[in-house]
Amino acid sequence: MNFTEAVLKQRKVLLFVLIALTIGGVFSFFKMGKLEDAEISVKSALVITKYPGASPHEVELRVTDVLETAIQAMDNIDDIESRSMAGYSEITVNIKKSVKSKELPQLWDVLRRKVNDITPALPQGASKPMVVDDFGDVYGIFLALSGDGYSGEELQDYARYMKRELLLVEGVKRINLFGEQETCINIELSQEKMAYLGIHPANVIQILNQQNGMVNPGSLKVGGDRIRIASDGSFHELDDLKNILISANDKNPIFLKDIAQVKEDYVRPFTRKMKYNQVPAIGLTIAMEKGGNVIELGERVQQRIDELKSNVPVGININRVFYQPERVSVAIEQFMINLIESVLIVVFVLLLAMGFRTGLLIGSGLIFTILGTFIVMLSVDITLQRVSLAAIIIAMGMLVDNAIVIADGILVDLKKGLKRDEAMSRTSKQTAMPLLGATVVAILAFLPIYLSPDSTGEFCASLFQVVGISLFLSWILALTQTPYFCDLFLRGKKYEKQEGEEAQTDPYAGKFYQKFRHFVKYSLRHKTMILAVTVLMFFSAVFVFKYVKQLFMPNLEYNQFIVEYWLPEGSDIETVESDLNDLETYLLKQEDVLNVTTSLGSTPARYTLVRPFNNSHANYGELIIDTKDYETTVRFGADLQEFLDENYSWARARVRYYSPISTESMIEAKFSGPDPKVLRELSEKAERIMKDEPIAVKVTNNWKNQVKVWNPRFSQAQSRITGINRSDVSNALACATDGLAIGVFRKADDILPIYLKTTVEKDKYVESLENTPVWGAKPQSIPLRQVVSDIEIEFENPVIKRYDRRRAIKAQCDPAPGYNAPDVFNKVQEKIEAIPLPEGYDLEWLGEHKNSADANENIEKFLPLAFLLMVIIIMMLFNNFRQPIIILTILPLAFIGVSYGLWLTGKPFGFMAVLGTLGLMGMMIKNAVVLLDQINLDISEGKDVLVAIIDSAVSRMRPVIMASFTTILGMIPLIPDELFGGMAVAIMFGLLIGSIITLIIVPVLYAVFYRVNTKEVMDL
Repeated sequence: MNFTEAVLKQRKVLLFVLIALTIGGVFSFFKMGKLEDAEISVKSALVITKYPGASPHEVELRVTDVLETAIQAMDNIDDIESRSMAGYSEITVNIKKSVKSKELPQLWDVLRRKVNDITPALPQGASKPMVVDDFGDVYGIFLALSGDGYSGEELQDYARYMKRELLLVEGVKRINLFGEQETCINIELSQEKMAYLGIHPANVIQILNQQNGMVNPGSLKVGGDRIRIASDGSFHELDDLKNILISANDKNPIFLKDIAQVKEDYVRPFTRKMKYNQVPAIGLTIAMEKGGNVIELGERVQQRIDELKSNVPVGININRVFYQPERVSVAIEQFMINLIESVLIVVFVLLLAMGFRTGLLIGSGLIFTILGTFIVMLSVDITLQRVSLAAIIIAMGMLVDNAIVIADGILVDLKKGLKRDEAMSRTSKQTAMPLLGATVVAILAFLPIYLSPDSTGEFCASLFQVVGISLFLSWILALTQTPYFCDLFLRGKKYEKQEGEEAQTDPYAGKFYQKFRHFVKYSLRHKTMILAVTVLMFFSAVFVFKYVKQLFMPNLEYNQFIVEYWLPEGSDIETVESDLNDLETYLLKQEDVLNVTTSLGSTPARYTLVRPFNNSHANYGELIIDTKDYETTVRFGADLQEFLDENYSWARARVRYYSPISTESMIEAKFSGPDPKVLRELSEKAERIMKDEPIAVKVTNNWKNQVKVWNPRFSQAQSRITGINRSDVSNALACATDGLAIGVFRKADDILPIYLKTTVEKDKYVESLENTPVWGAKPQSIPLRQVVSDIEIEFENPVIKRYDRRRAIKAQCDPAPGYNAPDVFNKVQEKIEAIPLPEGYDLEWLGEHKNSADANENIEKFLPLAFLLMVIIIMMLFNNFRQPIIILTILPLAFIGVSYGLWLTGKPFGFMAVLGTLGLMGMMIKNAVVLLDQINLDISEGKDVLVAIIDSAVSRMRPVIMASFTTILGMIPLIPDELFGGMAVAIMFGLLIGSIITLIIVPVLYAVFYRVNTKEVMDL
């Protein structure tokens, strides 16, 4: 008794299982986690250290290098990148891709210990390094709290109120605010009054610190009680600060307000700011707990926001900048439409080819398989997202393959007059193991991407998981549900052998079958010609492939895009704000633009994994622009780039779209070596090559331009005469510019920094700085000019970047509109690699080329394993060498359909098309396995080898064609998709040619390998 017979004897149990499968599948669909993209762990952490007053070179040597040396001793480090800027060190620690996500917290603990242990070795004045290990968190809900006419403080209060309340919503992991304007207390000293009254700034600082300091006054014993003595001398009101006593000489008390203007203000220059449609705003970004359902979270968050609106005054608006729940909901709806379309297409094809009842019962198996897949996905915590949804559609046609083989065999056996019970189980008994082997082979085709350890593999991992689950379930249901439904529905004279018909009724006597039989015979008779034509087609496909566009990862279909706006290094952030104000005004007048969100200083948040991210830069701003739809995004984005190039030529303004894999620039040539001057020279040579290439645009380097430095050279000789030391000069200049931090002011829940400033004439700013009064140990101040030997304007690198502890600079560019990164790379590669490199200097290609090479290398790394497993399974099925070799011989021929399909449709050959090609090979192997197994079965039943070849090809013609056409037509909804369109085309055209190869070339190769005489084949 085989498996099918055993199940058919328990029909009520099977019926219950199918009902449970239906209910459980629907429940699982609504219950399972739903996201926009797969959760990818960003295996990176930042180590941030401030070293005020130090130059980029000093920061690099005294801070960055010290920390990097300690961090490098960690295990599982992939690489370390760093940037050293004036007073600021930032180190990015990247962990090896092979490290599991669950191991990251332990590694971050090790990182903290390494950093803490080396902290005492940092120079005096450097802050304690801060390790940021949530750098990769994705904040899928990005709101902008705006209020025209409200002060920044009022807006900030409401934003904090919303944050406190929304943190209580179930499923919310973390909430960050972006664009808060840091408030401070400015004490602007009057130089004239201080000089007249003889008050030293050091005395002011000392009195402020003494008054504001916290000291434990102890406790007192009263009877049997111990009572704490309170010390409440710190500042709580601004008047407390203004009325602090500075001097009481000659019985004339001098208060701080008498010699200084004390006021609450914003820290200037500001570091971050945000606007929504030109109205000041604060960004509120919400991250979801791992494994949650973002749609349900969005509903809970919106419900809470609606409840809180009554506590928020009119004029405060809560705007959606990026709302992942809504996007996921739309994606799910679109998936359901695509799924229904695919199911209807598949069922329609089956109805036409196999009859109404057979088509419906095979189609029902498809539904059961999808519902069962949902159940398994829920149980193993696979979320519904972009890739897993597409995987179901990709597997759609393959899911009916097994059912078609079983149902077709049952129909043939019924027409042959076999007993009904025997007909229901005979085919499954014969084909169960070949189908299982072929199904596993088809699944293994996607194994390399699942095993790939990089972010691309993690992004696409659910492709293998979902295809594997669904195909295995389809095999189980083909052996159980399909025979059961065939027995239920395939009744009547139409499905039985009629009385009077010959015992050996040929079910393949139809005209179509006879024409196909004749073509198979012709191919066998002229097998040399057929093979020659096939080889010729293969080489022509290789030639055509040269004209297929190459693209690693396409853009995603968002009705939103980004404008990155860079002014030259050294530019003031207020200049960036002014430029973007004008650009905002222009954009909001365009009918294609719905909303514009402006962020100054950095990217507001990682609200999706598929967008470029920029850390803090004083010369940077960006616009997030909402449009009506993706077509508008592409069209208007191209027009806007031309507008930016014409009207903002002094800036580096780039239109950026959302892409699964994004880099700083598409083309990047990294030069590494010790000398910054030599590195800049090498980069300049590469940049000139890029600029000379017409299809390369936005040429730059990641060190940017050198910046001016105002350098008052301290004189040791003057120091001995005047009693002024270096720190006195620095303090005086700090007071005259951004302010000298001298303490804190506690205002309610906030702690505001106190800055000491001196008044400087704005119309003679530089001249006033040169004469800044410097206070030392003596009671009188001395002008700066008398303390320094000279004041010079110099140039320095604003940032020094390192890669694995070596200084490195990247020459960068992007492809011009209408071209892809490989087009530009192929043009400039040889020329740049021809640049002579001094000893100790290296060149490495980064950008999209490295991402593509790494992703393909990781797939190629595991491809032999998947290939070996496939071969082992095929060998187990046939237990010989010749038939597996036949199967392996036809695999390269799949490239014919892939190459011509991509060329004809204009779709690019990229990473997803590579995956489609791998899947295509699995499908071809599956079809070839079933055909060869049928040949072996016919021979074992006593047929002549040549007859067996012909009969098997004819008998497998309908299942192969039906399986192929259901897959091909089921892919139609994916063709317009930017991400999966290339994959769909590769599979569709590849399978179209692959079906011909399976039905014609496999029989021909069988005849060749087994030396079957085909001269008399036309007489059969």
